[in-house]
Order: sequence, then structure tokens, then C-alpha cells
Amino acid sequence: MLSLEKVQTELKKYNYPYNDNILSGHTKSKVKWILPAGSASIIAFEQATSYLFGFNSEGVTLFPIEGDWNIADSLLIPWKEIEKFKIKNGILEQEMIIKTKEMTITMKISKYVVNNPWIKNNMNDLKINNYFYKEQ
Repeated sequence: MLSLEKVQTELKKYNYPYNDNILSGHTKSKVKWILPAGSASIIAFEQATSYLFGFNSEGVTLFPIEGDWNIADSLLIPWKEIEKFKIKNGILEQEMIIKTKEMTITMKISKYVVNNPWIKNNMNDLKINNYFYKEQ
């Protein structure tokens, strides 16, 4: 189960400092197939992968999650390599777009997670500290 204590413990394994700079989210869901079934349709989506996202002055770090919120790996995308960084506001989630020369990554960031008020607090802290930006 996702908890602040679990996140902090997992981040220590990667020597990543927790400074109210972590958010949770997942890959953007894509439709795998649609089966028309009379008056209704069955839609199958590709499996979404959960992530923790770390923001700091170095860049954006992606932490893919497996199992019970265990961090599987980490990938730092430095601000100097990011050509475009955009956060699109949504009701329950925000869409994060990171574009580099090599790739474009589109992820969903959770604004709220039940029993985890730290996510909303971190979102607000990141906005105040201007970590949703492309450093020049």
C-alpha cells in the first residue's frame, strides 16, 4: 500500500532525497482493443505502469514501481536535455509531457490519492518552489 513512509524508505535505496518533491502517477492508458457487443462495447486497455516522479533542480527522475510500491529502477532526465516540459491540468490527474531529442514521454500525475494527503501537499510545494519548469 502506498504510504509516505514506504516512499521515503524506497527512495533511500537510490540515495534520492525526499524534500516534498515526490508525486505518484502512471503511464497514460491506451486502448488495446474494442469488442462491439450489441448495445454495449468491451474496451481493453494496455496495462498502466505506476511511477513515482521526483522533481529537483537537476531534473525529473522517474521511478517505475512494481509490486507493493517497491521502486524497480530510476531514470534521471536532466533539465538541460529537456526541450519541452508541460503540465496539463485535469480534474483528478495532471498530464506531464517531457520531450527530449530522443523521446517524448507522456505520463499522468495523480493530484489526490486516498489516505495520502502528502501527495496534494507535495503538489502544492512543487508549484510554490517552481519545480514544474524547464531550467534554462
